[in-house]
Amino acid sequence: MPKTGNSLEECEDAIEASLSSDTSSLFAAVSDGASESLLAGAWAGQLVKGAVASMVAADERGDRQGVLSGAFVEDLLARTVDQWDGYLSTYQAERAASGRPIAWYEQPGLEKGAFATLTAVHVQAVPPGPEGSEAVSRWAWRALALGDSCLLHLRDGRLITSFPITDGHGFGITPQLLSSRNRDATLIANRMSTAAGELRTHDELLLATDALAAWLLSHPEIESGGAGKQLGRLADLGEETFADWLHHERAESRMRNDDVALIRVRVKTEG
Repeated sequence: MPKTGNSLEECEDAIEASLSSDTSSLFAAVSDGASESLLAGAWAGQLVKGAVASMVAADERGDRQGVLSGAFVEDLLARTVDQWDGYLSTYQAERAASGRPIAWYEQPGLEKGAFATLTAVHVQAVPPGPEGSEAVSRWAWRALALGDSCLLHLRDGRLITSFPITDGHGFGITPQLLSSRNRDATLIANRMSTAAGELRTHDELLLATDALAAWLLSHPEIESGGAGKQLGRLADLGEETFADWLHHERAESRMRNDDVALIRVRVKTEG
């Protein structure tokens, strides 16, 4: 959802999600483009697509570490940073063809690059135990984050894990960002945070960009389940109702007027 007063095309947050062919894995990512940089929304879109594609590739080659491995970062940069100049060439050609060539004052911004946060998660079914053991549906998740987009693990609406920021005071004005010009895989891997956990039936994972994540973590009710359950009910009602709620929270100064992206993952029983 865009800032109040902006169109959806102007939204600089991005989401992407995919299921494996056998539905034993789910891959999801959110990104918040930094408005101070040019083409931030396009870069955020490339990051989430690249992150999901890299997680799928790691899963297909049997990399048990997935997003937690250094190979994932290298693959992500190959799909994003290494492709950015090609995107810029296409963008500049389209601008010129439409009679709006790149202006002299835009060139420094294009050369500096675009910036965005990234949080990605791989959710995978845990193989059943030995025959005769208790049959409990379990799912493991592994996540990475650079910046202040967050993953929240909820159980009965209550907060189990918040990653990489743990409370509403952890959001600043200068989060870590991934640059479309940074090819230093070692540096990026060192700056990324990683986490892992286990889901039970009816648990939820929320991937949210900073404005919504800050709203959730600033509400004491998140510990008792109130905020998580409210958000779940709104998500069930669809985008239009969710947008109305966002506008109301912004108008009441309870949420910053910023782009919002949300992915909600729920573990349900079969049948």
